[in-house]
Amino acid sequence: MAEEKTKLSLKKGTRAKTDRADPWQVLVVDDEPQVHSMTQVLLRDFQFEGRPFAIVSAHSAGEAQEILKANHDIPVVLLDVVMETDHAGLDLARMIREDLGDRRQRIILRTGQPGEAPERDVMLAYDINDYRAKTELTAQKLFTALVAALRSWQQISTIEQLNATLEARVEERTRDLAEARAFAESLVELMPQPVWFKDAQQRYRLTNRAFRELFAIAPDQWHGMTAAQALGARMPAHEEAGDQSLLGGHQARIELETQLVDARDQQRTLLITKGVFTQDETVLGIIGIATDISERKALEKELHRLAVTDPLTGAANRRRFMASGHIEIERAARYQTPLSVVMLDIDYFKKVNDTHGHGIGDEVLRKVADAVQGCLREIDLLGRLGGEEFAVLLPETGLDAAVAVAERLRRAIGAIIIPVTGGALTVTASFGVAERDADELLFDTFLGRADGALYRAKESGRDRVDACRP
Repeated sequence: MAEEKTKLSLKKGTRAKTDRADPWQVLVVDDEPQVHSMTQVLLRDFQFEGRPFAIVSAHSAGEAQEILKANHDIPVVLLDVVMETDHAGLDLARMIREDLGDRRQRIILRTGQPGEAPERDVMLAYDINDYRAKTELTAQKLFTALVAALRSWQQISTIEQLNATLEARVEERTRDLAEARAFAESLVELMPQPVWFKDAQQRYRLTNRAFRELFAIAPDQWHGMTAAQALGARMPAHEEAGDQSLLGGHQARIELETQLVDARDQQRTLLITKGVFTQDETVLGIIGIATDISERKALEKELHRLAVTDPLTGAANRRRFMASGHIEIERAARYQTPLSVVMLDIDYFKKVNDTHGHGIGDEVLRKVADAVQGCLREIDLLGRLGGEEFAVLLPETGLDAAVAVAERLRRAIGAIIIPVTGGALTVTASFGVAERDADELLFDTFLGRADGALYRAKESGRDRVDACRP
């Protein structure tokens, strides 16, 4: 205690140096002039933390109000209770706390009437920090009261600064989060693929522009609706089942192809990728993104068609025809159903090319393929095996019916007329027909028997049908 006393006070007669630090301002509010001068005398030889005290005088509560409104850095107020009115001091204390909103400033009440201290509830209501009788405030007691008040003021100031710093950081973080969210929402909005978010109840909560354009909806039109409510009959297959699988924790991410009809009644093929959105291991919903692969699928389909189709005639190429033949002969053997094949060869085709050129020859091939295709069922398959040789696969067709089909094809080809220089060109073809034997499992052997019948038809004069019979 002796060391602390030495630290906080100076020996009487030693004046504090005031040129090294700003003094602590103490507002003395009292209507007695001698109180101001006495306070100045009592504090002139003291300093706290290397800083002396400076008295700011106000001789009325009204004057003190003006000083406090202009100066917010006064840490301590020495306040007389009775001045203009009996409650002028308490009214000033209320103004400091309520009107100025200053909870940091320390208020020490001083009264010239010992024993008449304010009631406890008044001290609490007006946030009075200390109460002293003027007669008992010696230099040391006044100094001690001021040091306690200043330390309290410093602690409150530190807390307020920390709070202000924390609030600034929270505000900055909130602003950063708001900016990040706005950026993310803008990014999602600008994405060319449809994007959406559903909550844990599978209700739409966010959709981007591409999604809304796909279904021709307003920004908030589907908000709070499920896919079944929003899409109705247009809802993609397995949409709800896929969401339930994600929400149930069975999968964290799914990818699937689906088809739907858009707002313009166009069939779309979409690649859907969906995943769960979680926070603190709690599933909050589902994020989905769709990629329109309609053009890609159409291109794949076209590439597949080109890979298995003869480009000149549109008939199946040899690879596709042979592959289909192997499948059909296995099916016929498994289910014991009839299967026949017709082979045909355009008569004197080399002479057509030599006489009229390959352009007319190509036209003959196209016309023959069109004529044959026009006579077939949907389950039948026309293939070009090479040059002027074609074959027709006839599932669920016996030999007699296949011969009748071949005769119909022969007549259709015979009706072809192609204009050429100096007249018109007619076309004929020869046909060989075979039906699968009960124990026949090799398509090449089966096709070879039809080819043998075709050879006999050509040897017999062409433009005719020959069948391979038992």
